[in-house]
Amino acid sequence: MKGMIDKQGFLRIYRKNEYKLQLCPFSTIDSACGDWCPLFEEYKKCKLGLKDCWIINICNGKTLIFDEFIDERK
Repeated sequence: MKGMIDKQGFLRIYRKNEYKLQLCPFSTIDSACGDWCPLFEEYKKCKLGLKDCWIINICNGKTLIFDEFIDERK
């Protein structure tokens, strides 16, 4: 799975040939998932076998694992 944190800090996941903004499923308004949320941890680089991967823990104990990851934040 491919993922990114864009320049504004929003989480995007690559689906159907583009990085799509991820909305928070727990918000009553259309709020994007991103680094502004206190339940959004910084990503960690890891290894799965011989391949690099990136892990992000998000709300409700969910973990996302990416085999390709871009961080556009400064």
